[in-house]
Amino acid sequence: MNQLAINTVGEELEASADFCKSEGLGLEVTDFAFPSILDEDLTERIERHKKAVAGISPIISHGPFFDLVASSLDPKIVEVSRLRHKAAFAASIEIGASYYITHTNFMPLIRESSYRKNWAGRMLDFWLPFADDAGKSNIIICFENLWDPVPDIQAELIVSGSHPHLRASFDNGHALVFSDLPSSQWTATLGPLLAHCHLHDNSGELDEHKPVGEGKEDWAGFLEAVQEYSPDAILVAESDRLNDNQQSIAKLRTF
Repeated sequence: MNQLAINTVGEELEASADFCKSEGLGLEVTDFAFPSILDEDLTERIERHKKAVAGISPIISHGPFFDLVASSLDPKIVEVSRLRHKAAFAASIEIGASYYITHTNFMPLIRESSYRKNWAGRMLDFWLPFADDAGKSNIIICFENLWDPVPDIQAELIVSGSHPHLRASFDNGHALVFSDLPSSQWTATLGPLLAHCHLHDNSGELDEHKPVGEGKEDWAGFLEAVQEYSPDAILVAESDRLNDNQQSIAKLRTF
């Protein structure tokens, strides 16, 4: 059966961790995604996280994503992207993370016929060295869909990379906004490549991060597909507040 988890960021870390311990949940931390935090001396923040998450499994760390383009043609942009991910990845190792989440940043508005192939090649150039390092710490790097219109983009990237520490993350809220395909189809396509999911709801217009059941997602169909095609994927309730995540966990357990 799929394990459940919640995400947290900022001041709710300890309260979220306490909830996870009481309910047997995993925890995804998001502090190390923010550039303002990555510019700090991370020593105290890492120690705070280590203390809070002790005894929780799995620990998931969301990597940075603001304005980063690992597949850029500009080597200076790639250099900045690598610098940010190195800092966040090192922090993730320190806190004992088992999963590291990063956005694909695939841009579907680019209609150039060679874009998808070249994008994939540059992504692997960037991420395969990280995957090698991830193997040394038993971390799975998961590519999360953002603007991706179809799951084949992630699937082809991971199959092409052929690395045991590269897998997929599916964000159903992003798919509701940016894809015409139902979440169940995304799950069926990704299948065993899918190691991690972000679960939240929205109207289909904006990435609102509402609790499960407060938007247009077909939760029964989606979760049935997850159990059939990706039974080992971690399911993370990803709203912006602990109360909303608690509501989502209660709803998910009814399925």
